[in-house]
Amino acid sequence: MSPTQRAAHWHQQNVREVQALQKEPTPYLYTRLRALAFKGRTRKCRYLVEYIIKERKEKPNVQLYNALILSNVSHEDGGAWRVSDYLDEMREAGLQPEVGTCHAVLKVVAVHPDHLLRADILEYMRTRWYQLSEEGAHDVAAGLLREGLFEQAMHRIEGMQRAGIQMQGWLLDMAVHMLCTAGEVEEAYRIMRQRYDTGELNISRTLWYTLLDTGSSYRHHASTALIWNSQVNTAYLNPASGVCLNVLTTAAKAGDAVLATDVFTHLSKRGTAFTPAHYQLLIDCYLAANPPDLKRALSILTIMALEKMADPSPAETRSLYIHLRSQPSLVAEAFTILRALRAEDRKIPIAALNLIIECYVEQKNLAEAMKVYKLIHTFIPASQIGTLKTLANIETFNLLLRGCRLADPPDEALASFLVSELLALRVKPTALTYDRLILVFVQAGTLALESAKQPNEPVIVEARRKKGIELLDWAFRHFTDMQAVSGTTNPTKSATPQEGTLGWMPRFGTVERLAVQLAEVGDTRCWDVLQTGEDHGAKGGLEHAWEAKGKWVRRNVEEAWRGATGEDGLTGGDPADIVPEARAVAAAAA
Repeated sequence: MSPTQRAAHWHQQNVREVQALQKEPTPYLYTRLRALAFKGRTRKCRYLVEYIIKERKEKPNVQLYNALILSNVSHEDGGAWRVSDYLDEMREAGLQPEVGTCHAVLKVVAVHPDHLLRADILEYMRTRWYQLSEEGAHDVAAGLLREGLFEQAMHRIEGMQRAGIQMQGWLLDMAVHMLCTAGEVEEAYRIMRQRYDTGELNISRTLWYTLLDTGSSYRHHASTALIWNSQVNTAYLNPASGVCLNVLTTAAKAGDAVLATDVFTHLSKRGTAFTPAHYQLLIDCYLAANPPDLKRALSILTIMALEKMADPSPAETRSLYIHLRSQPSLVAEAFTILRALRAEDRKIPIAALNLIIECYVEQKNLAEAMKVYKLIHTFIPASQIGTLKTLANIETFNLLLRGCRLADPPDEALASFLVSELLALRVKPTALTYDRLILVFVQAGTLALESAKQPNEPVIVEARRKKGIELLDWAFRHFTDMQAVSGTTNPTKSATPQEGTLGWMPRFGTVERLAVQLAEVGDTRCWDVLQTGEDHGAKGGLEHAWEAKGKWVRRNVEEAWRGATGEDGLTGGDPADIVPEARAVAAAAA
């Protein structure tokens, strides 16, 4: 049906209804008109008013205009602009709006917001000493809410409550919905809390769910806990899994272990398959509690090990790491807890032990980190004793190699031992393993060369210098070993990259440091390192860092080379003639 046909249909229907009222007395028509106006029948009211004026010879009066104004409460056919036109007509006809007219206008602008019209009517009522009814006060507050004037609306509502006005549920429901939509969770919670404390019955479950969804997404603990305890635990609500995850996150932030446990219970009854994210939030919850419950937080890692999921990754231990890093004295206690859990025949994942090692490495306490490493075999499950040599993985060795670099002085001997241990256990190294190994030897060599610059006996100075150059040579050897490993070859075996492919590369900073240190001792292999880095950078390697900073690396290497040899680049002779130790080491490497 086209719009024209639809309009014609409505016109004919309204004409028939008006014709049916021809036998009715005029007072009945007024009563019928008011009933239609309350229902928002805008068109029927207009036809009926026209009939009363034309056929019943009634003069335009306030009652007729009141009905015409009130009929605009229809959200489809009504409009505040039409109300303004009716008020202008009344003014031209010499009719003064009365109390009923003003309240009809307020009801319309509660549906069709018009701030100026509302303000004019309220000012008119004040000057005429008209009393605002309870229903009118509700309409004013509803209009302010629709306009987004939440502060004024809440001021009105609070004033009504102080005046002892019986608040209608629809207005409070509307306030909560709109406050939640606007993100004003605290104010929405205050309204619902007051209604709950006063024992109000029949509050919409949809309203409770809306506040739970919004409150948990905004991490508002008070509203989330209220609704979960009063509605979810009593089986009035069954929130979606996404909402449950938000509730769990809110509990983790607030340290509410009881609420977090309730969420887990609810999800388990539903048969939800838990993910590492759920357990991580539970760990965060125990750590955020007052006081923090370290034992329960660590025990969650053992529960994860029992579930049918991959072993916890370092990502699941970040909150524990941050907690232990902020309180270094708790690291030993955490390891004691893990040993106690193992004594209870609990399965301890290697991620938990790596966490302890990482904390000791952060404290630059390599000795304690190695003690933990040497005890890792005691955490092997009884069913795997004899078939599994150790729980240590590549993350364990990478952390220990980082500890060797952070040690004072860097412990290159221990780093070499760890590499041999890694190969003996057939643990597959990664690019980070080589990277940190190179850094250990570069830093150790740099320290030895710096100590050679201190005043001392010539024999001691010479010995320190030779040691520094030898350590740099080992760093370069590890660099070349790393180059011989491609992404498709087994790094535990000797291999060369296939033609046209590039091997593994250290991180950008490691390449720069190795090249600069070799240049400072006049070792021509610095140009090999630099060229390799540029080759990788040209093919998009090194995380595109070479494209942005490669020219500065070359400048640093050239300056270091110039300081060691007095020459620019590779011109001016063999640098091994200037630095004999470098020539000897290079020959030995060949």
